[in-house]
Amino acid sequence: MNNKKAHARTLINLAVIGGLMVIAGSAQAGGFSTPTFGAEGWGRAFGGGSMFKDDPSSAYNNPAAMAFIDHNISQFNVDYARINIHYKGTAKDYAGNPTSTTTVNPDTFEFNSVPRDGDGGQGGFTAWVPTGFMVMPIGDRFAFGLSQVVPMGARTTWDNDWKGRDFAVDTRIETVGLTGSLSFKVNDEFSIGGGAIVQHTKGFVSQNVDLYAAAALAPNSIPFPAGIGYSLMRVKVDNTSVGWFAGLAWKPTPQDTLGLNYHAKIKNKLEGKYNIYADEGSQGLIDAGLPGILYPGLNLQMNGKASTQLDVPASAAIDWVHQFNDRFTLGASVLWTQWSSFKNLTLKSEGSTIVAIPYNYKDAWMVSLGGDYKLTDDFTLRAGVATDQTPTRNSTRDPRIPDGDRIFTSLGFGYKIRAIPGLGIDGSYSHQFVEKAKLKTQNQDRLGGATLDGKAEAYGDVVSLGVTYNF
Repeated sequence: MNNKKAHARTLINLAVIGGLMVIAGSAQAGGFSTPTFGAEGWGRAFGGGSMFKDDPSSAYNNPAAMAFIDHNISQFNVDYARINIHYKGTAKDYAGNPTSTTTVNPDTFEFNSVPRDGDGGQGGFTAWVPTGFMVMPIGDRFAFGLSQVVPMGARTTWDNDWKGRDFAVDTRIETVGLTGSLSFKVNDEFSIGGGAIVQHTKGFVSQNVDLYAAAALAPNSIPFPAGIGYSLMRVKVDNTSVGWFAGLAWKPTPQDTLGLNYHAKIKNKLEGKYNIYADEGSQGLIDAGLPGILYPGLNLQMNGKASTQLDVPASAAIDWVHQFNDRFTLGASVLWTQWSSFKNLTLKSEGSTIVAIPYNYKDAWMVSLGGDYKLTDDFTLRAGVATDQTPTRNSTRDPRIPDGDRIFTSLGFGYKIRAIPGLGIDGSYSHQFVEKAKLKTQNQDRLGGATLDGKAEAYGDVVSLGVTYNF
């Protein structure tokens, strides 16, 4: 068999595998966890969780608290998020040269290199996220709840010509969940509750695959320069999974409410599909590949399928709310997420294991404090602060998930509209200070062997508006 064709076959197989691994790994990053609260919760920086009086977000966050809501209540929220991310540092190709875009003169066969964007471009995004909750008492002891939440979702969009395009270009992953829950009031001080969630995950990821550089790194290959042409690989995922959650609520005193909730790990098998869009030169390498020998079952005709088991980690939280007087109420929360359950990523095709790589994420904690102050019977002010750990490690972090430890600071308000009994509006603003995230990583040979050495600087703003109706 022609040696170059054999190299191209191996190259394309490995490039496809690498791209699918990127999207699977991204979905498990800390940056993809999304708070599941209404505008009130955002205004308190999530302090006290859903244990404040008559909070309908308890339908998902802690269903036991629904038992202490004595009337029907519904709520719709819209969150607007704006995240800014900049990369500061170097990017080098497999030979140690600054990354560049290289063109070839077809007459003289001379190479001309043009350096890529100096600062790495903007990797941020904007997004609208809707959530909704409803709680309905059933008699004196039971309550039923419904919710629509977005427990995971994020997006990064880097410039197509940025220096790290061989690591990431576009990423967009979103999980939308529908839940049903039930609570039971054991007595006036104690209640229990549980529920189920059906969630749908979809998204895509894209990055450039430097085929010539990867070919140069293959055994017995020609030392091609890096950056010739382009071959943009786009991978899509789509999956529906089911999970459960439960909670306890206790009122040890008339002024105090304590809550404990647990959201179980959700088994999640993602089905992936990829397409490659390449220039003429890179397309020649692709056309030279046949169904893989090393990885049987992969279709190399510009598209293919693969699967990976990517479980959503378990989480647990303790919430406390204390009402000091008729005006002032304060809440605190501690949230633990079992990211350490994500040890490695195993990618399969046609039932065969293609590759397994370690990630070894660490468990993460979030601690928050926030409260309400009633200026009048109709107008309430809110404020809060929270610290949130990232589960990512320096050794595995990449531009798709430039996630660092975060501090949330929030302000909010609530207003009851007297002209329409039972109707209220809530609003909040939250700013995220994100620790600079170290990015020191190297692509595997199959993706071109480029390296990044720098830091990602990020910050975020979230504006949340909600409408609540008691009936």
